[in-house]
Amino acid sequence: MIYLLEDDITQQKRIKQYIQHIHTFTSPANLLSAVLKDKTPKIILLDLEIKDVIYAGLQTAQLIRKNDIISPIIIVTTHCELSWHTFQHHISALDFIDKSQPESAFAQQLKSAIYTADQVLKRYDKKSPNLITIRNGAHLVQFDLNHLSYVSSNKGTHYINVFTKNGVSKIRNTIKTIASSHENFIQIHASFCINRDFIKQYLKSEKIIELTDGTLLPVTRKFQHHLIQFKTPTIHT
Repeated sequence: MIYLLEDDITQQKRIKQYIQHIHTFTSPANLLSAVLKDKTPKIILLDLEIKDVIYAGLQTAQLIRKNDIISPIIIVTTHCELSWHTFQHHISALDFIDKSQPESAFAQQLKSAIYTADQVLKRYDKKSPNLITIRNGAHLVQFDLNHLSYVSSNKGTHYINVFTKNGVSKIRNTIKTIASSHENFIQIHASFCINRDFIKQYLKSEKIIELTDGTLLPVTRKFQHHLIQFKTPTIHT
């Protein structure tokens, strides 16, 4: 399912030339109502400026991410100068498409972004979701354990970074709380907690964990016993 937030009817028609079976909305509230009712992963296209409110699309993306960290979000806008804000607000946008570029380039980038988003959803569908609920401040968000590899602290803040196959999400929680929330999680450092299913090898002499995606993380003496307790797949001394 593909959803589009765009208040310019001409731009709606333009995008529909290249994408079939798309649900269009001119109001952020109506789009939010629809996507939050749809519990399946979906592709979401957002214009940043709606009804002369420049940050309306960005605010909508933030509200979506509080409840859905899986669905790919693609930004389609004329406000290229706001691209940095999409990263600052941790909405994990898959792509940022400039409406003002030549039509052939616009069409190619849009089709490419939709194809990539579709591949992300297909990879997600290969395994039955193993969803867990984690607190994000006053809200609850769901993550699929099949895609969540590790969590890191965000120094000097009350936030942590959650690393998944679809990107990085910043949520308000603690490493200690995450480590005790599910049997799959192993705390290996004051700043890191890993999903045991993503361990490739433990280099004991170097005090390093390598994950299946090649990420290397430090292990401190205080948490070494956690690795023995959970019988990690490969331990090199």
